[in-house]
Amino acid sequence: MVENKDIEDFIRNLWVKEVELNETFTEDQLDKKYLTDLFKKGYINIDNNKITLSESGEYLGRELVRKHRIAETVVSDLFLADKDEMEDLADQIEHVMSHDVEDNIMRILGYPKYCPHGHKIPSRDGASEKDKDLAIPLLDLDVDDLATVSYIKTADARKLQKIMNLGLLPGSKIQLIQKFPIFVFQLGNTQLAVDKETANEIFVVEDTENN
Repeated sequence: MVENKDIEDFIRNLWVKEVELNETFTEDQLDKKYLTDLFKKGYINIDNNKITLSESGEYLGRELVRKHRIAETVVSDLFLADKDEMEDLADQIEHVMSHDVEDNIMRILGYPKYCPHGHKIPSRDGASEKDKDLAIPLLDLDVDDLATVSYIKTADARKLQKIMNLGLLPGSKIQLIQKFPIFVFQLGNTQLAVDKETANEIFVVEDTENN
């Protein structure tokens, strides 16, 4: 019996080859043990010995590639894993990653467009990034403004970890208290301080109803 994880890995790899690399395949080029299951589940079309992804197969393949590349990015940026560890962990994470977790990871990482290998992260439907256009740097808030943390945008993995250790996660509610000489803001019952550079990397959405 073919494991579901193996089927998903096969579809992910097929999507990359068919959609991104524009390769075509015939039945004799692919493992027969996968083809039977994929055809029965409606993920592939077989026409004159030629194999192509069906509409549902193309959708699932794109989802799996997106999750795998997001997993690679979070493992590389947050855990500082090396190449072999990154691939192994990403392969495990992608199969259990829900859309909510995926959305939160993308916010935390500042909506990266490419994975650590330089491959583009496919979009889903854009819904999870709807607040990105509304977000502004903490730097641009006025004193007493209320806001919600949207995402962190920094290429420095250690700085990202440091910011997250402060409790600044997507969805955190803050109020700016001071802008000079450093930025001080209220997070729950705690007052935190960051420098100007860091304040420019923390993106927030203003709470216009309460400001």
